[in-house]
Amino acid sequence: MRALSALTLILILLGGCVSAPPPVAAPVAVEAPFVVQPERMAAKRVAALAGPVDLVFIGDSITQNYDRVSEKVEENYKPVWDAFYGSRHALNLGYGMDTSAATLWRFAHGELDGIAPKLAVILIGTNDTNLGHSARETFSDVEVVVNAAHERMPHARLLLIGILPSDKSTAKSKADAEVNALLAARYTASEFVTFIDIASVFRKEGQLDRSLYVEKGPHEALHPNVSGQAVMARAIEPTVARLLGEPSLK
Repeated sequence: MRALSALTLILILLGGCVSAPPPVAAPVAVEAPFVVQPERMAAKRVAALAGPVDLVFIGDSITQNYDRVSEKVEENYKPVWDAFYGSRHALNLGYGMDTSAATLWRFAHGELDGIAPKLAVILIGTNDTNLGHSARETFSDVEVVVNAAHERMPHARLLLIGILPSDKSTAKSKADAEVNALLAARYTASEFVTFIDIASVFRKEGQLDRSLYVEKGPHEALHPNVSGQAVMARAIEPTVARLLGEPSLK
């Protein structure tokens, strides 16, 4: 991750003092995922090439969970995906434990090859800060992911979701809030990126709404449960519909 951030810093320095640097060319992915999931990658490649793909989701386990199927209602996320994205030719490219660098590794290994979606939804960064990476470092690395996605899908609109709130630690929560503030400022006037911070929908009376998370113990809440996933899908739906040029399902 340090090498990735060094690359970002070099690109910024070479670009001079500009407020909105253009997308960087061919960023180097320097870290393989903690869990590669080759079978999932292969299956997603088949689905991508079979097409059509109008909507793609890029992220970590929070995104991958949309594919979870279970006889237990509280563990069956697939109906949420089907309700919001089942008719939209959507492809789920979420992978558990992925960091920004791991996402770049997947890009470098052909994850986005051969697709030209109208919209890509990106939710990444929580594993970066969970590993202790600073807010500035995580912001820079997420920016490289966004630029790499734009380079590979130049005609797609990008919807970047801010890091969701968690209860892992005070330090992580502070870093996540700072990352989101930096991303909001960075993409305020972007021509191809829309940033949305939906942290508020996971809070109730100013506190984290634990009923929306899988983990219930102290300092554990990180992954939205099925109800939380539905809350997230509803929160981004008006923006997703607008960027796709479709009526909102909300």
